[in-house]
Amino acid sequence: MNGISAGFVVLFATFATACSVPQQGWITIDAPDGSEAEFGPVGNYLDHRCGTLDCHGSMARDLRIYGCYGMRLNPNDVPGCTLLPTTPDEHTATYRSLVGLQPEVMSEVVEGHGTQPQLLTFVRKARGTETHKGGQLITPGDVQDTCIVSWLAGDTDVEACIQALAYPLFPGLDAGSLPGSAEASTE
Repeated sequence: MNGISAGFVVLFATFATACSVPQQGWITIDAPDGSEAEFGPVGNYLDHRCGTLDCHGSMARDLRIYGCYGMRLNPNDVPGCTLLPTTPDEHTATYRSLVGLQPEVMSEVVEGHGTQPQLLTFVRKARGTETHKGGQLITPGDVQDTCIVSWLAGDTDVEACIQALAYPLFPGLDAGSLPGSAEASTE
């Protein structure tokens, strides 16, 4: 073997080992509970508020939300919550998309019991503290924020998640314009 060939073999071996995959093929993320009981209500809220086909219910987005308002996990299912509600498998797919966005940061937030949710890009975007095509969707402390932050803290506030479903589907609509809201009844 000449010097050039030997050098190529050493160079190739160096690059091949530098790009190797961990033996077990898994990484560990400290993430909030992904069970249907804990994440299901959060998944329903995210699907309702952010999961339409023109928003995060699209394969074109890094954060992909699956469910009855938009992108279905089963290609034979059509959007429409009256036909088939969001399935547990769709909640799982949304959960994996969400916790996989920033695994190291997610681990840090969870280890801190959700006390610094603003470290996560998806929280900053929803709160309007970072540029978001959909604009500001939640306010710190409102029921939408409480739904997400309580899940990050490890104790999902299911009632807040249910109340958060009263917010409109489409960003930019005033929640006060919903039938039955205090502002709507004074008009």
